Amino acid sequence: MFDIPDLMRTAQDLARHSGARQTVIAQNIAQADTPGYRARDLPPFHTQADRALAATRPTHLDASARPADLTPHTDRSAPALSPNGNTVSLEGQMMQAAQTRQAHEMALSTYTSARAILRTAMGR
Repeated sequence: MFDIPDLMRTAQDLARHSGARQTVIAQNIAQADTPGYRARDLPPFHTQADRALAATRPTHLDASARPADLTPHTDRSAPALSPNGNTVSLEGQMMQAAQTRQAHEMALSTYTSARAILRTAMGR
């Protein structure tokens, strides 16, 4: 089970991941007409979080390591090439942007709620 500070760190990591993913999506949209451009994306947050949670005890893995793989990679789920060799689908990018916005809002809501719980517990 998560304790509040871990929950807040996870929410921060999700917000950071969502912000970085939104940047990659914006770059894809900006390159939508560039011949030969391949759409890029970040690894899903849950794969990074799963890797960080795999430590069963502090000496097992570096338990202090936070998920930080924010390196874009070529999006393998991108649609087939357009006639100019570009793989950016504006509709797909807009859907990803909406999903990313929802994840960011969820992270901020979780962080805000955890902060309110801590403040209440401290009597402030």
